[in-house]
Amino acid sequence: MKNHRKSAERCFVTFLLVCFSSFCFFSCKSEKEGPSKTHDPSKPIVLKTFFPNEGGARDKILLDGENFGTDPSKVKVYFNNAKASVISSSGNRIYAIVPRLPGDNPRISVVVGADSVTYEGTFTYHIQAQVSTVTGNGQKNFKPGTLSEAEVYGKYLELDAEGNIFMSWRDGGDPATFGVARINEQQNIVTPLIESISTGRILFANGLTVDRVTGMLTAAHESTKEVIFTFDPREAWYPRQRNVKYSTADFNSIVEADRYKNFVTYCPYDGHLYTRYRDGKIAKINPETLEAKIVHQGPYGSQYGQAINPAKPWLLYITLHSNATPTEFRQGISVLDLRDPNGSGGFKRLNAPGGSAFRDGPVADALFNYPKDIKFDNNGNMFVADYGNHCIRMISADNIVTTVAGQPGTPGYKDGGPVESLFNQPWGVAVNEQGDIYIADWSNARIRKLVIE
Repeated sequence: MKNHRKSAERCFVTFLLVCFSSFCFFSCKSEKEGPSKTHDPSKPIVLKTFFPNEGGARDKILLDGENFGTDPSKVKVYFNNAKASVISSSGNRIYAIVPRLPGDNPRISVVVGADSVTYEGTFTYHIQAQVSTVTGNGQKNFKPGTLSEAEVYGKYLELDAEGNIFMSWRDGGDPATFGVARINEQQNIVTPLIESISTGRILFANGLTVDRVTGMLTAAHESTKEVIFTFDPREAWYPRQRNVKYSTADFNSIVEADRYKNFVTYCPYDGHLYTRYRDGKIAKINPETLEAKIVHQGPYGSQYGQAINPAKPWLLYITLHSNATPTEFRQGISVLDLRDPNGSGGFKRLNAPGGSAFRDGPVADALFNYPKDIKFDNNGNMFVADYGNHCIRMISADNIVTTVAGQPGTPGYKDGGPVESLFNQPWGVAVNEQGDIYIADWSNARIRKLVIE
């Protein structure tokens, strides 16, 4: 009796498996042979709803509508100007991933071929940020070693595509030293590339720049008109002095008392280096031949930041100090279009005049307090070391200023999220290929890392 019942049970299970297999076969075959829902350019794209209506970077989102087509490679989704990753499209539903830092109140657009439509309403984007300490222990000195042992007092930072962080410093220690160092998290090391005591310094370096294709690191010698230094990774970053070649007229036009060039920036748009002197002259340098010429005469003033926007690599951004003349450029973030540096646009300020204050919002209304170094991520978001406000600010690609880490007006040292993290006179910033921000937290004598999602 027991054997008969077991036999019957086995037959029933076998029957169910056969039925299930047949169902799967015919379902798959039916789906495979069903009509293709390709995008019809003669009909409009219809948008219905999206879900969820809030979230952060890398969250999943479903976009419902009609006439999307089923080829995800032909479907583009944007949150403001930030491009989302499209995983799949059924024709009536798109499955996408929310992009990083889309800006204020992002609107979602769907683009298929020549058709572009935007959903009604906005997506509520939540920034998730975390600040950690990479190296440094608060001692205002430079000492190489492992990340936990090293001492740093860096002012300016730059990164290459391989994850190397380059830092310039010119303060601290007894005797005080000047130099450029390499910091590598993966290798757990801080090591100098060039270092000398301040009284016999070889290189007075401030802002650094890297050609991320070749890895070439370049530093401007601040107090000598024609001198720059290069560090080639193929030569283990051995420092080499290079003398820039100006025409006699251009060289003599640089005011000797204002010969200081704090920055040099590589421009991927034309493959040249750009530097600026305190007298307001901006020079273009061929990195191969070292031929150089003055291409623009801008406002006078000391400089604390310079960067190229990789999303628009013909735009050179500069921050000027409180001694700038005309006064409208003081403590401001300005821009110059390198395609026509002496054109009608000229050298123009982006944020509101005023200085020594704090205000987020549209960049035309925003205020900073001694903005120092500036750098961009690959999406065109600018990060500003707001020295006097003790925080890190962001100007999004659609020109909205927000505070992404630190508490405005409150100096201190604390790792953690955007609300609880504290900085003390941050000076330098750099952004890697993944969008992580590194900060030279100057008065804390540490290198910090800000990861934003």
